[in-house]
Amino acid sequence: MSESRLILDRLRRFAAEDRRPCAPLTDRKASSSLFSFVTHQRERIAGAAFARLSIVVIVEGAKEVISMGRQQRFAAGTILVLPGGWRGDVVNDPDPASGAYRAIFIDFPETLVRRAESAFPPRLGPTRLDLALDAAAAAAIRHAGDGIADGDLPALLVEHRVLEILMVLGLGGALPARPETTVDTVRALVRWQPERNWTADLIAAELGTSNATLRRRLAQENSSLRIAIADERMAVAETMLAQDGISLREVALATGYRSPRRFAERRRAVQDQISDAL
Repeated sequence: MSESRLILDRLRRFAAEDRRPCAPLTDRKASSSLFSFVTHQRERIAGAAFARLSIVVIVEGAKEVISMGRQQRFAAGTILVLPGGWRGDVVNDPDPASGAYRAIFIDFPETLVRRAESAFPPRLGPTRLDLALDAAAAAAIRHAGDGIADGDLPALLVEHRVLEILMVLGLGGALPARPETTVDTVRALVRWQPERNWTADLIAAELGTSNATLRRRLAQENSSLRIAIADERMAVAETMLAQDGISLREVALATGYRSPRRFAERRRAVQDQISDAL
């Protein structure tokens, strides 16, 4: 038996049955949650959203993720690292041989994420969602999963086991940075759905504040809603062009520009600004 297959088999018991959450998860829960997703037919979940940093460990089958204007497919043996605020559509696709899709889900409270962040140098949040499941990551997930599922272990002990997963993510460069400013927060919101028709009222509602307060905070940071949205859309566009090799028209539509011509003009203007600054 290959090492990768052995690693997956050690986690399979956590995804023996479908035990997905019955209600949306919030970011106010003080402890981590452990769920499993099992299906024997291809299923699409539209508008998935995660309030807290979460991981999805694909044990069997594959998962398609539609986010940041892109569609990506991840196979068994992958850890999806979804930052707090992530949103998009997902497709759970059973393995053709076994006929099953199995995955483990764990989310993390903000207090633990901050503790893990303090152990690593500040860095920009990664745009990649995936991390390979290796022996160290599997051991941390198994250890934490046993602790969460037990129900009788002291909360402090379970917390330390869960923190071990976050440290593994940090060592792998997959621990997303937390937004520090209002501009960062707005850009993080837009990042996962750049094609969405973002308005001031919609963003304010998503962030739990008022339109006026949102605009005031952005002004204090010498920015505006229009600039924050445009900058993030352009950043996503450049990532897509560099990594995916798709056409300008496809990128324009995926990042919220109805007119490819308008997108090209905006891109040239940004490039000219960068050139002038150099």
